[in-house]
Amino acid sequence: MPGFLLRNFLLLAVESGAAALLRDPGTPWIPVLLAVFVAGSAVPHGTEAELGARFLVALTAVGVALAGAGAWEGHGLAATAGLAVLLLVQTAALLRLSRGGRRRPVRRGGRGGRGRGRRGRR
Repeated sequence: MPGFLLRNFLLLAVESGAAALLRDPGTPWIPVLLAVFVAGSAVPHGTEAELGARFLVALTAVGVALAGAGAWEGHGLAATAGLAVLLLVQTAALLRLSRGGRRRPVRRGGRGGRGRGRRGRR
């Protein structure tokens, strides 16, 4: 669980910084959003995340940064609701990736659990 919290707080810090930068109309938005995308795709490092999962987290991070800048400027309830939904999706994706995603069931014992297998037969 600590890995999940660290990943989530790191991404929230990057998104908050990007939202603060995007409030200013003179800020070049392409490098800011590119940096958020790169940070979002790097956050699941150390997990079993494939390209699709990393892309989902990165795109959600860009959406959070844009919606956060819009909500910060006071664009209404729609921007705030969109920000909340994107944060929920991002947190759920990071939680699933940090927990290891799909796990296969562990098989215990040999052939049906009856005996010791091939070596134990006489």
